[in-house]
Amino acid sequence: MAMKINTKLRYGLRMLLALAEEPGKVRSTAELGEAMKVSPKYLRKLAGPMEKAGLIDSVQGIYGGYRLQMSPDLISIQKLFSAFNEKIRLSDCVNGDTCPLFDTCYARPLWDYLVDLIEYRFASITLTDIIRHTFDRSLSCENVQPLRRM
Repeated sequence: MAMKINTKLRYGLRMLLALAEEPGKVRSTAELGEAMKVSPKYLRKLAGPMEKAGLIDSVQGIYGGYRLQMSPDLISIQKLFSAFNEKIRLSDCVNGDTCPLFDTCYARPLWDYLVDLIEYRFASITLTDIIRHTFDRSLSCENVQPLRRM
């Protein structure tokens, strides 16, 4: 099984990036949908969890739509994952529900560490970093602290 970012996260990120291009501007789902080649109805569905998480604002009325609720340099990839209540999963076995070797597996600490590493990186990459291509591409993550222990 390959790690795959689901559609709502991919399109949610694209929606946030489109809004981050002009942070104060209100953009309708019709406008966003046309630019992103995504159904406006689907974008409205994505907007709910992002609005609830404080990432975007909804503006009502004839010129309504969505805008970022905070500066794009404060919105990390991790915040997007949190908005949709999503977690990084590299393997089905690391959640402990499906593997009888969960407590004794030698490989599980590696999967846990890799998830921690990805989460650490996602917490540090913001919309501004993505737009400007300024996120750190090095693999040095000496500050990564394990979130889980065996």
